[in-house]
Amino acid sequence: MKKWFLLTAAFMFLALPMASFGEMGQMTPKSKDIDVNFFGSLKCYPTFMDDIDFNRDSTSKDFIIDENGLMAEHDIRSEVRIGWTGKAEKFDFLVVLESDFNMTKANADRGADISQIMDSGMNGGDFGVEKLNLRYDFGDFAVKAGWNSRFLDVMTGGVLYGDDHPYIGLEGKSGDFSWEALYITVQDEVYATTPHSSDWRVYTLKGIFKTKVDNNDFNISPFYAYSNDNAHEARVHYFGAEAYGKIDKLTPRFEAVYALGDMDTAGGTSYDISAWAAYGSVEFEASKECIPYLGVTYMTGDDNANDKDIKAFNGITNISRYTPTFGMENALIYRYVPALGSHLYSNNFATLGSGSGYGGISNSSKGDSPGLISYGLGCKGTSGKLFYKAQVLFMQFEEAGGLESLGTYSGGSNIDNAVGTEYDLLLTYKYSKHFSLGNCFAYFDPGDAIRDLWGNDYDDAAILNTVELQWVW
Repeated sequence: MKKWFLLTAAFMFLALPMASFGEMGQMTPKSKDIDVNFFGSLKCYPTFMDDIDFNRDSTSKDFIIDENGLMAEHDIRSEVRIGWTGKAEKFDFLVVLESDFNMTKANADRGADISQIMDSGMNGGDFGVEKLNLRYDFGDFAVKAGWNSRFLDVMTGGVLYGDDHPYIGLEGKSGDFSWEALYITVQDEVYATTPHSSDWRVYTLKGIFKTKVDNNDFNISPFYAYSNDNAHEARVHYFGAEAYGKIDKLTPRFEAVYALGDMDTAGGTSYDISAWAAYGSVEFEASKECIPYLGVTYMTGDDNANDKDIKAFNGITNISRYTPTFGMENALIYRYVPALGSHLYSNNFATLGSGSGYGGISNSSKGDSPGLISYGLGCKGTSGKLFYKAQVLFMQFEEAGGLESLGTYSGGSNIDNAVGTEYDLLLTYKYSKHFSLGNCFAYFDPGDAIRDLWGNDYDDAAILNTVELQWVW
């Protein structure tokens, strides 16, 4: 009798989930008036690194950082997402759960590492809400809140802002004009001992004017951001605009941003901030198999770390990695590379220097950083199920005077501007709408600036090779 009771209970336990959830992909919300879609993805990126610090010997800079954390020599990054979108008459939402981690037994099982007391599993609460947006439409405008990815200039150079910080916002559209206003909480200090000392709030306003050129859409988008950064006592206004679209076979993209503000230090010294950045590129669609492109990025650097003027351009969060022309997720420059002083997602060297800056991921950009001049060209295209993208980027400091005046780098008061040249090749074969297999190969040949920063041994080419397996459903 006991045996049959256990078998019956086990059958009911297994059958109940199947009866409750029905077929895969079907879901009914409690309110019954919302259309809900379920989706997911997995990016699995085995990554191989060689001399990533530009030195054949082991050094303290022999690693990179991506969304999954530290990576060195060989690691397998995995980004797992599942999510839902929903839409009713005036209400819609997006929810994306994500975990991004190096593939190890401890991470996958979320088990305790015997060498540590704390759990060594996935970060971010193991599997948390990575992106969220809830929106209610009042007709002439809509109100929204969450922490979905928002951008000011991702369609061009991405030099100013793109991230998934928490926000409350308004948006609207009238004819060919649309707009968005956001109140963004980058950091919110809640400890009573240091109330609001590290608060960082950003206020943005962006408009998009859609026009027609030869029956193709062309967009002109002015934007403004005010960054109130209590951690560095920096108050900065950003004024900018981007323009992009298609004109016959050409796709031009342009952007310019000016930063104006002030910053105070704990010692009472005040600094004036005046810096700017610009971007321009053009693509030519000879055919779908051949789309050559070229472009340039310019960001001012600081000329003297000892004066009271900050001329280095610090974006709030540079998002060049996901821009349409030169963006490439697994290229080398778009990682945090200590030997380059680069931020994750960005294409500049804003972590070089010593003085506090007024932006960047984790508020880590420096006010005496050297800026950037980057020239690039490439070609991309699709043939059947195969996509390719090949590009070369020539990078240099815009102004190394701020680093030279510090006197703390290997070259002392003589630092060359030539940072190096990166060669990228991406090949992706799309087997179906649910699976693709690719490879991204990046080769960085360092210039004299790398040796002047760290020493004569830092002269070896860095290689970053990433296999890309992607599932989407």
